[in-house]
Amino acid sequence: MHVRRTPILKFTLALSLLLPPASAASAQPSPATVSGQVLDSRGRPLSGALIWVKPAVTTGLLTVRTDSQGRYQSPKLPNIPYYAVGYYQTEYHGQSFCLRLAAEKPGGYDAFSPDPVTGVVRNFRLQLSGKIADSSGYVSYLGSQVRLMWKGDYDAGKTVAQDSSVQTTFTPNGPMINGTPGKAVTLKANYGNPIMEDVPVGHYRVSAVEVHADGHKTPLIVGQTDTALAASTSFDFQPSGGCGGSTSNAGRAFLYVARP
Repeated sequence: MHVRRTPILKFTLALSLLLPPASAASAQPSPATVSGQVLDSRGRPLSGALIWVKPAVTTGLLTVRTDSQGRYQSPKLPNIPYYAVGYYQTEYHGQSFCLRLAAEKPGGYDAFSPDPVTGVVRNFRLQLSGKIADSSGYVSYLGSQVRLMWKGDYDAGKTVAQDSSVQTTFTPNGPMINGTPGKAVTLKANYGNPIMEDVPVGHYRVSAVEVHADGHKTPLIVGQTDTALAASTSFDFQPSGGCGGSTSNAGRAFLYVARP
């Protein structure tokens, strides 16, 4: 079957477009465009956020940044399906992170075709945790991953038992990456499932206990490396690269645990 491909208006893989303020600030969408507003975690307009407009059936990329009111608008788009994906780049503890933005509604992750009469609206929000309802079917999160690593001398009984689980508590030690105070997060993992998903990016103090098969708990020693374990440890995330992708763009972090 012959498929006719609709030409794209010279999309390129590195085309960056910053629209004039009068166009970007308009609250009313224009025909055949995608537009919207980006808010921070407190509900305030977020300027400088990056919106990717990606054709769903061919290659190419159009980028638009939000203005001082957190608004953006693309130029007129050819009538093919697109995805709108939001990112926000920020410095945190001396490193540059490019965080994936949450769509305002679950349908905001779906492909759209430009409406020739009213245009299409895609709003976003800076959010540090939550599932990304991406239509690809791949489960991803706005938070990052932490993988448990088992440390200790097995013969001396220093390794966590395989029929136990590990309960970890991440307590914020200063503002989160979005400037909010954050709150303590308690998660569990075990040998069969050592990955803890959707941890908000922040600077933490982490402690852990072993939950034995009979339910009783005993303290563990922890560390972000395998060389210095203690009753609690300072814990940070690293960026995994620049903007792009379907996750938080914070690299998987590791937490080593052992019996004292």
